Amino acid sequence: MTVLYVLLAVAAFFVLLTVFELIRLIRMKPLPDLPDKSYADKYSLNVNGKSLEDLYLYLSGKQSEPSFSEDEIYSLLSKQTEYMNNRFDCADFRAQMLFKIFKDCTLSERCSGLIKNAFIGFKYFIDEPGDDSMCYWSENHQILFAVSEYLAGREWPDEIFTNNGMTGREHMETAKKRIDAWMKQRFDYGFSEYLSNNYLAEDIAPMANFIAYANDSNRVEQMKIIMDILWLDVALNSVGNRFVAVSSRMYGNNKAANCIGNSIQSAMDVLWGRASENKKPNYIVLCFTDAVKKGLYDLPEAIKDIALSDETFVSKMSCGLSADDMVNENLIDQSDACIMAQTGAETFTNHQVINNTLAYLRKNKIYKNKFLAYFRFLNLTVFKWVDWQKFARKHNIMPHGIALGRGNVYTFRNAYYSMSTDICKDTGMCGAQEHIWSANIADDLTIFTTHPAGDGNGKYGASPGYWIGNGRRPMSVQNESVNITIYKIPVKKRLGESAVASMTHAYMPKGFYDEFEHNGNVVFARKNGVFVALISNGNLEFNPFNSESANGILKGRKFPCRSGFGGEFDLCRYGGGYHIYITELSDADKETFEEFKGRIRGNTVRFGSGGKVEYITDSGALSVSYDGEFNVSGKPAQKEFIRYDSKFCKAERKADTITVDSGKNSLVLDFGNAKRSMKNV
Repeated sequence: MTVLYVLLAVAAFFVLLTVFELIRLIRMKPLPDLPDKSYADKYSLNVNGKSLEDLYLYLSGKQSEPSFSEDEIYSLLSKQTEYMNNRFDCADFRAQMLFKIFKDCTLSERCSGLIKNAFIGFKYFIDEPGDDSMCYWSENHQILFAVSEYLAGREWPDEIFTNNGMTGREHMETAKKRIDAWMKQRFDYGFSEYLSNNYLAEDIAPMANFIAYANDSNRVEQMKIIMDILWLDVALNSVGNRFVAVSSRMYGNNKAANCIGNSIQSAMDVLWGRASENKKPNYIVLCFTDAVKKGLYDLPEAIKDIALSDETFVSKMSCGLSADDMVNENLIDQSDACIMAQTGAETFTNHQVINNTLAYLRKNKIYKNKFLAYFRFLNLTVFKWVDWQKFARKHNIMPHGIALGRGNVYTFRNAYYSMSTDICKDTGMCGAQEHIWSANIADDLTIFTTHPAGDGNGKYGASPGYWIGNGRRPMSVQNESVNITIYKIPVKKRLGESAVASMTHAYMPKGFYDEFEHNGNVVFARKNGVFVALISNGNLEFNPFNSESANGILKGRKFPCRSGFGGEFDLCRYGGGYHIYITELSDADKETFEEFKGRIRGNTVRFGSGGKVEYITDSGALSVSYDGEFNVSGKPAQKEFIRYDSKFCKAERKADTITVDSGKNSLVLDFGNAKRSMKNV
């Protein structure tokens, strides 16, 4: 009996200890990441209807209207510096334009003092003192914070920065190492937030500011090389000055249309030399476009040639890092460079990294950060002996899907459209913000499918949600202008999921097309000279128009209703099992719309059990299964790509140099030696 009493006492002790720890952790409320909406004006990017970008253009003499009084200048700058001082998330965005204003414009002493004090008191990385809910770790935030720290340290080298007591010179040296690591990882592996027409805007701003103000010739040249790579990616995956491709991180509007979701449109306009209506750069992109107009960054002609080409071509490229890549590349430890590789790819709970994640969070005690607060519960004493690596390997939990992973991007492009697919990307995983396949057919129109996260009702603007990311990632492949995407509808929730949806859907707004035919499981549509065929293995039906759903994807823009076409846009497939979509594109140079429909109707389509499909069309016979089979004309198709593989550029991952040849101009990028070599062919 004594042994039993002892065991019961020990059990009771651990129960009481756990309850006590839980209460303490629950009371440790995370800090807000954004200011309360009631304080919106206090931190606004506007004053009296005039914007922060207007202020820069006025103060730098680039435009005289709208003009600003001295009080308005002080008020608008005070709003931005107060946002930095309170360390709200995305304060590092505002820091870019604030520093640019400080450097390029004539300011009163009290205005320049506002900016200086904000940078002197700011927190620049996770390992500095202070609790807040700023996101330091994603790829764009890494370079935003590091460049701000470097430039502030260079500007005020002998000042003591009050947050951690380091001098400006020490901050500059610290930031230099992170900038070096960020650039090297982009050159070797590409962007983890690859082809994101949302987040690339947040990369080009700090990169441009570094080029403009760093006064470090070697590193500035290396930053230009990384900028070249960024624009090479865009050039290969855009068409007709439109950029909507597959990506590891995109939101509903980014996916739905170039005209509303492409955050770098104004930058593309400046680089390609093409004007877009009402596409003025915001305060982030303005940092880049201003550097271009000043001649501080020159786009290589070879990249511009590709962007403006009407040629038909296939581009294959690999981007980013999977958790297995991090193991193979020895990128998992507590050093800044490894933490940047891991967290820049949003890889936190996967079994390869979870122990490293937990050790880093314990070391830096950042459990009040809203984005990471849930990790604090893993510190309970009762979990002390849990092997989290083993647990994460055994259980495919929902948070594993946050990891951006490695993309193998296949793109087919001609003069009319582009179609791209993230080939076999983490099939069956939960999703976050990934955009698995996309057809870019007009400035206001794309096609894509998703499996909604949640139960399929609501979460229209959530991430992941009805339109953003996926509840479960599909098996998706492509050959030329044909995409086949296969979803397996889940029957059970995974740990961390609130619900699972028994549906998939395609974004196909009828009112945006010139012709539209829908019959059961087949859709034919025409937009200008682009033809679309969508075939499913089950009946497709439009959901009734839903304004909340529309706002979740088009951010308030209305769906047009014309020529008898309704406002329907959400084409759904309901039920369990496997949901298969075959999408084929064509154009008026190849055939008429009637010829296209006749050809597609004559194609062989066989839907088999277990998520299998065979599709025979004029570009080849495709045999695909959810379990990973992907054959083209009887031969296994390529699923993993080198860094670049197209008629314009071939390069391995971690290549010493990357060579681009457009047929008219060539470019050689030598990162190690900080050399960009351009010439006419």
